[in-house]
Amino acid sequence: MSQNQALIQDLVHWGEVQGSYLNPNVEIYQDPVTGLSFRAINNHTSGSKVATCSYQTSLSYLNAIETHKFLRHSEPFPAEFLNTLSRDDPNIIGHFFLMQQYLMGEASFWWHYIRLLPQPDQPQSLGIPIWWPQADRRFLDGTNAEPPLQKRKDLWKAEWSKGIAILRNHLTNWRDYSYVIYQWAATIFGSRSFRASLTIPEGFLQDALNLDHVRRDRFSVLLPILDIGNHNGLNNVDWIPNNEGLSLSIRDSVPQGSQIFNYYGNKSNSELLVAYGFTLPANSLPNHLDRDVVNLKLKPSPEVLSLRRTQRCHVIPPVEEEEYTFAVQKQPFRESGLEDLRVFSDGLIDLIICMVANNREKRYLSANPEYCPEKDVNLIGGCLTRSTLQALYVLHLKLGIEQRRIKEIERDLPSPANNNQRLAMDYRNRQHAVLSSASHKLGIRLDLALGFSSFCQHADHQASSGSGDEHPTHMHLHVELLSLECAFEWLRLNYQDIFDAVVKMIAEDQEESLPLNWAILVEEWDHSYWIVWIFTVWLLWARDGEAFRQRHKNLSSWLSYMNEAFDSELALNDAADTLYADPSEQETINLMTEGIARIPQLINSDLREWLADPSSITRLRNFASFVAQEETFSVRYKMQEGARPLVEQKVLCITKSTERGGAQSAAGAWTRFFEQGPRLN
Repeated sequence: MSQNQALIQDLVHWGEVQGSYLNPNVEIYQDPVTGLSFRAINNHTSGSKVATCSYQTSLSYLNAIETHKFLRHSEPFPAEFLNTLSRDDPNIIGHFFLMQQYLMGEASFWWHYIRLLPQPDQPQSLGIPIWWPQADRRFLDGTNAEPPLQKRKDLWKAEWSKGIAILRNHLTNWRDYSYVIYQWAATIFGSRSFRASLTIPEGFLQDALNLDHVRRDRFSVLLPILDIGNHNGLNNVDWIPNNEGLSLSIRDSVPQGSQIFNYYGNKSNSELLVAYGFTLPANSLPNHLDRDVVNLKLKPSPEVLSLRRTQRCHVIPPVEEEEYTFAVQKQPFRESGLEDLRVFSDGLIDLIICMVANNREKRYLSANPEYCPEKDVNLIGGCLTRSTLQALYVLHLKLGIEQRRIKEIERDLPSPANNNQRLAMDYRNRQHAVLSSASHKLGIRLDLALGFSSFCQHADHQASSGSGDEHPTHMHLHVELLSLECAFEWLRLNYQDIFDAVVKMIAEDQEESLPLNWAILVEEWDHSYWIVWIFTVWLLWARDGEAFRQRHKNLSSWLSYMNEAFDSELALNDAADTLYADPSEQETINLMTEGIARIPQLINSDLREWLADPSSITRLRNFASFVAQEETFSVRYKMQEGARPLVEQKVLCITKSTERGGAQSAAGAWTRFFEQGPRLN
């Protein structure tokens, strides 16, 4: 019999003396990959009990304060130490209690258990990345594993400092409670313990504070023998507490000679790597249990959080945090909503929509607290269409940044030279694959949104690329993203004489030759010339009435929608009837709008009479500036002409839906204003 086998037998015997149990058909063996493990000696049927840990052998904060069956078996810690930390930091007390038992050596009641644990002077045996050499930890830089490692180190240092500051005044051997041993104790609890709420029957405890600690999992519990079971990602076990201890039973049968696994919870590979030092191999689980997950962090403003909390879809912690963490994976988190958004955890899309929503969309969200955008399969087509497309663009950019960060750091890494480095490299490659998969799906939808426009007479994808609400091309029935270049091309195709007059004014104002180079103009003047275009098109709509509505049905519907939105804004905000533009742009905007109001090909007698009052031009200009500000967002857009194919610029979201969410139906100040002027019939 090897020395290790003798130690295992001593542990089992010690546990049995104290009321623990190991099924006679289960053996503890040393697996080359998973370390100490359970194995079936004979076939095990479903429902078989594998092991039981007696509460007399469990080790936790409860032993340190010695309550109920949880005896201390050692000298108590100073009263000041226990009283100071018991209320808010029972976990620190548990860590120091394990340190005490380790320092006691063979005199400790738990010695048979502690000597089989990885030891503080053997950091490589502890396995988790926080104990890896710096050369190995470098391979985790830029991944989800990097931030929690540093956070964990900072937390452990703060916890140890808090405890040792008290003990140094009360224990002569306080220096023995070193930071290295504290890190070891915290590692043992972090990688082997069980949640108190699933372990400790509440009937054991009478003290209200300790009951609250258990319910909130403010500390965890070590369960000798039971904690030998490893994790394979499949929840095929039951934990059954009773008055004597906690038992582990299997739900499915296990054949002779196979390892019997425990279940650590629905943990991602990032959590498994940081806390336990392993990941589940790719393709080792069914697709719906794929645990390659990447965290995405957002920093919303207080105003955004206030709006978000009006929605009842997801719970946001009442305390404002600096960052909120969400997740993306290859498999869907839910069955509802747009297919390419289901791979993002609940709340992410809805929060980004709140972050980018304009005033009209904010009103809709506030008025519809039960509405969950990310669960709506018809999201693109409703009144949040604009903010949805902007949210997808923002999210696509964020995914790209995360992908590039992983790859840029990887370029400076050497070839993996040991198991830690190979594990980390596999993990970072799988992180990149998750980001790439999600980014690819979003990219398809965005490419279709940005690559098609009926305004420029581009070929319609709908006929050849699929149909149905779930197909990305279906969105073209509801919305188009219009570039400034394409918008003026629409004006040229439909109103050549007016187009010629307007672009001539632009060329003179910018001291540019014709034809205009839009790639240059949009870099600094896209907002100004969106105001010019909306101002011009609104006058065409007002001038031609029913003829415009018949010829440009979708654009006419959208303009009516914008009128209602501006009406609502004026009703709620007295300052809304202002020019939404930077002071450096205002002179150009005023010159252009006043000039357009005098174009003879555009202005008929009705419009001429109405626009004779300068206030009419001013109010229409302000309306156009409001729409240009509210209904556009910036993207890198492909130019139709010129040497630079992609240029950062604002695109206008033209919704084709007749839904009027967020706008009021009653005629307000803006409606009354223009109905007193041009005839709109």
